[in-house]
Amino acid sequence: MKYYDNLGDYTDTRPSKLMEFTKRVMPAVIFLGAMALMFMAVGALEVL
Repeated sequence: MKYYDNLGDYTDTRPSKLMEFTKRVMPAVIFLGAMALMFMAVGALEVL
């Protein structure tokens, strides 16, 4: 018979669905934000 001495033996340590979704979406959000900033900067320079 196994006795649970450590709390980590029987707790759920998997990441939540929200964290998994965030890890997948954040690189795309950062990339699109950087592209938008680049196009705004180029547009502002063309106006000059």
